[in-house]
Amino acid sequence: MSEYQLKPTRWLYVVAILIPVFACLGTALVVYLNVPDLPGTLDAIGVKNLTQVVVPGSADVTFPQKGAYAVYYEYRSVIDGISYARNEYPPIMTCQLTSKDSGRNIMLEPSQVEGNVYTTRNPTRAGVMYKMISIDQPGIYTFSCNYPNGSAVPRSVMAVGPNMVWEFFNIALKPIAAGFVGTIVFVGACGFSVLVISLVAYKRHQSKKFRDAQAA
Repeated sequence: MSEYQLKPTRWLYVVAILIPVFACLGTALVVYLNVPDLPGTLDAIGVKNLTQVVVPGSADVTFPQKGAYAVYYEYRSVIDGISYARNEYPPIMTCQLTSKDSGRNIMLEPSQVEGNVYTTRNPTRAGVMYKMISIDQPGIYTFSCNYPNGSAVPRSVMAVGPNMVWEFFNIALKPIAAGFVGTIVFVGACGFSVLVISLVAYKRHQSKKFRDAQAA
C-alpha cells in the first residue's frame, strides 16, 4: 500500500494538543513542589532560631543539618530580661567555633556588609551579620568570643544560626529556577506539538490528493 493511501487519524491532532497541556500541568506541579510553605519556612530562618551568646563567653550551638549558617552581632538585644545596647559596629574580638564531637575548629569567614541588618517588630532585637559559617557535619558545636586582651567588659551579644540572606535567596531562587526550566520544557512541547500537527495535516492532505487522483 502506498504511503499516500495511509491517512493519519484525526486523533493525532488531539494527542498533539495534549502534549503542551500536560507539559503545562507538569510545569505547574514542579513549581508548586518547589515553592516552600512560606510562613513555616520564614519562621525557620527567623531570629527565633538564633542561639544568643553573651560575650566574652561561650555557649553550645546545635546545627541540625549541613549548610550555610552565620554569626550575627546584636547591637540591640535582650537576654533573661537584661537589655544590651551597643554601637552598631561589632567589637574587635576573637571568635571560635569548635565541634564537640571531633574537636575540629570551623572557619569563620568575615561578612560584615553595610545594610545587612535585621530587626524584630517590637523592636527589642537588632543585629548585623558578622561571620559566615559553612557546616558540613551536623551536630553540637561550642561557639566562643573573647577580647584579645582578655578583658571581660564590655559585654555584648552574638547570635548564631541560619544564614538568613542565603536562605532567603535560596527560597526565592528555587521556584524561579523550576519555572524557568518548566517554561523551556513547555515551549519545547509546543514546538513539538506544532510539528506533529503540521506533519499530520501534510500527510492527510497528500492522502486526499492521492485519493482524488485515483478517483479521476
